[in-house]
Amino acid sequence: MRKRNATLAAGLLVLGTVAAACSEKSSSTATTAAATTAAATTTAASADTTAAATTEAPTTAAAGGGNEWALKYTGGKEGAASGAPVLIGYVNQEDFFPENTIGLNAAIKYINTELGGAAGRPLDVVACKISVAEDGAKCGTELANNPDVAVVVTGTILYGNKELYDALNGKKPVIIGNGVTSDDFTTPAGQSFTAGSPGVITGMAGFVTQQLTDVKSVAILASNNPAGQAAADLLFKPVIEKAGLKFTYVGVDDTATAADVQQSLTAVGADKADLLAVLLTVQQCINVYDADKALGITPKVLTTGLCFGTPMTDHLKTAGESGPVPDGWYFGGYGYSYFAPDADSGMATYIDKIQKYGVPAPGAKTLEYTGFAGPEFANVMTFTKFVNELGADKLDYESVNGKIRGFTGPMMIQVGPLNCGKQVILGLPIFISVCASEMGIQQYKDGKWTSLADGLNGKPIDVTKL
Repeated sequence: MRKRNATLAAGLLVLGTVAAACSEKSSSTATTAAATTAAATTTAASADTTAAATTEAPTTAAAGGGNEWALKYTGGKEGAASGAPVLIGYVNQEDFFPENTIGLNAAIKYINTELGGAAGRPLDVVACKISVAEDGAKCGTELANNPDVAVVVTGTILYGNKELYDALNGKKPVIIGNGVTSDDFTTPAGQSFTAGSPGVITGMAGFVTQQLTDVKSVAILASNNPAGQAAADLLFKPVIEKAGLKFTYVGVDDTATAADVQQSLTAVGADKADLLAVLLTVQQCINVYDADKALGITPKVLTTGLCFGTPMTDHLKTAGESGPVPDGWYFGGYGYSYFAPDADSGMATYIDKIQKYGVPAPGAKTLEYTGFAGPEFANVMTFTKFVNELGADKLDYESVNGKIRGFTGPMMIQVGPLNCGKQVILGLPIFISVCASEMGIQQYKDGKWTSLADGLNGKPIDVTKL
């Protein structure tokens, strides 16, 4: 299990400050996409699930994978790119979130090889790695001062977010890749084309109150850190409480063992509550599964897409289970499915091309294509769309920034229209960099994924209406 497991929830569950980490920063100029990262495997995050899944990557030929959708979405021309590169500044916390780079690199390889690049020119990357909070300002300053960088795309960053955005604000257009902290969703520097944690966590609570009508009590497990507590207190609990449902809450330490989680389940009353809401990392989700077995209980579980992916699937295989995730669990995400890829959202194209161009982490047996990799792939595809519309000779700040802020969708693999800078969630107008407001809920049961409220069944949850 990767070392990010103990720290991931501090970012993923939003609206809290995050303690600093340690490591080093690296920067490269005009690197090839393939060389942007050295690692590339992941657990899943606030992403999606839906109908009919297998434990292996789905076949997409019949589902609409290939170039037809991508050429229409990007406005590209089939073939290889040539000429001087269009440079993307890229900032990621690589030590914890290399999966963002899987998606970024795969998209660039695909676009350069098959979609004619961006306005005919190949995409290339200027990468800057964040390891400590101070790196945010360093990366932001370096990219802001590089005249050849047309846009900055972030991956996932826990530390130095504000400093990064402050350095870039008004100097470089910014696409926030997979935001996880409050600064990612409240910065004026750029826009995020997904619903993010404010959408997913709030939407999950809305699903409970509006569609799980038999639920009268909820047991909540969330990460025991400022961000996890804020996610429960500010995004989940208010919806539950307003609906008149009873709830209990227990925080789980990021370093909790399986035995610790078992005690938390007992303390929160998981055996008595009508629903167990799990707002934890994938490792702690695995511990929840193990603890349920040890306690002999079968709670109804609602969680995020953080709890599916290769680590969970591999663990279930060792436990003798055949499915990719625990049977009966509900998952909240962006409204489409990695496991049942459809053509219209671009998911089928993504699955097809991530399998072709994605590179697993050194030593990994399988490619982790879920989680943050998908939205990052989509961000690069969307930037390419903007370049094709503008032309390669008009990539100034005002033009690119205008395209980003004026984008209304549809966004690849994100359900619903976009309304960048204008979302009001739970009456809070603070999420000025969040563009999407719709999310989806799917359930895995008896070997199948079922769309309960998502883009595949036409019933996504709009969190601005909760």
